[in-house]
Amino acid sequence: MQPFIGTRLYSLPEFESNHKGFSGDGQESADHAGKVETSLLWAVQPECVDMSRAPADYRPGEQFAMGEDALLANRRVGERMVADEAAWLGGKARELLEAYDRLKPEHRFTTFAGVEQVWQEVVVPRLPEFMTMQEQWDWQEPLPGDSPWNGNKAVPDNWR
Repeated sequence: MQPFIGTRLYSLPEFESNHKGFSGDGQESADHAGKVETSLLWAVQPECVDMSRAPADYRPGEQFAMGEDALLANRRVGERMVADEAAWLGGKARELLEAYDRLKPEHRFTTFAGVEQVWQEVVVPRLPEFMTMQEQWDWQEPLPGDSPWNGNKAVPDNWR
């Protein structure tokens, strides 16, 4: 196989496509089962969100799968966020397709082995640069030493 010269990678954290969120600072888009995720789910699968079941005396950490600001979820904001994300992703797809047409890469993926080769030669060497593989983000508290997520921080040796 030929080397993959000119191969371009594009990874997308959800918050890049919807930086507006609620307050616009991007902080809350990292929530888990909080106002952002609940609002998005409420917009796309409303039958999965029943805010009437949220406890009136909610205390963070005491309910399963309910972020500390879930009570601030808003279906209309979620609908706007979905529309914003779809528009952003459509624009990004057009941009990437235009770049692909300009570059006219000679390689085509026709086999699983070809995809694996790109993974090993192009993606794996760049994994340490991926934001999701970083020690922590500037707004994030450090993980406790006993957190099971600590095992996901480093690029696995067998991927090097």
